[in-house]
Amino acid sequence: MPEPEWGSEKVEKCDLCLKNVTFSYDGKRDVLKNVSMTFPAKGMTAIVGESGCGKSTVVNLIIGAHRAKEGEVTVGGKPLNSLNREDYYGHLAVVSYNTYIFNASIKENFRLANKDVTEDEIYAALEKVNLREFIEENGGLDKVITEDAANLSGGQKQRLALAVNLVSDKDIFVFDEATSNIDVESEAIIMQNIRALANKKSVIVISHRLANVVPADAVYYMEDGEVKECGTHDGLMSERKGYERLFTTQKQLEEGTL
Repeated sequence: MPEPEWGSEKVEKCDLCLKNVTFSYDGKRDVLKNVSMTFPAKGMTAIVGESGCGKSTVVNLIIGAHRAKEGEVTVGGKPLNSLNREDYYGHLAVVSYNTYIFNASIKENFRLANKDVTEDEIYAALEKVNLREFIEENGGLDKVITEDAANLSGGQKQRLALAVNLVSDKDIFVFDEATSNIDVESEAIIMQNIRALANKKSVIVISHRLANVVPADAVYYMEDGEVKECGTHDGLMSERKGYERLFTTQKQLEEGTL
């Protein structure tokens, strides 16, 4: 696919919107169909649904990796393709299940996110994700992360990625399956920080595990590339439609009652 074009406009407000967006990878089959979503400048918004429903495609549109076939993505009311890419990325942080940690020291990884970050701020971020003690006992901030973070566990890698992004002080945070394939303790720590972050930032959470999105201010439930339901967790559960069925089935599986 061709590299998406960008403009020269600066980001002024950090509320994101998808307006009647249709998207196709091959120009034939639409994987998103007339999707509209609103992500306010402050608060937690979740996108859920079974695998293949279009969640990751929405993320790719939000980060500017793809452009809509129809409709538009706007940031502060401005079309995404009118923005200066560097300026937009200066407001955006993405943490996914495979976030890359560079083959460099802990300190250098943090300074890639914020060149002015102090050691006290780094340790404060590590404290928030329950990694400070581990780092202090294993080489401190000069500890070098090996290629593909092979000297960290999956949970440690994810928590470090979160800590690095916390010091970046961005305005929009996208968590795309950020707690996949990690231990329950690490997942709980990450979700606690995500909920706290949403008190002052725009937080977008894409998760296959619906228990993680219960506190969201708004949940978009997708099926086959369409938004089928939107509301709070309690509101969607009371409607007893697709979201409620998926949530209940998943909970029963986790509890071993299905």
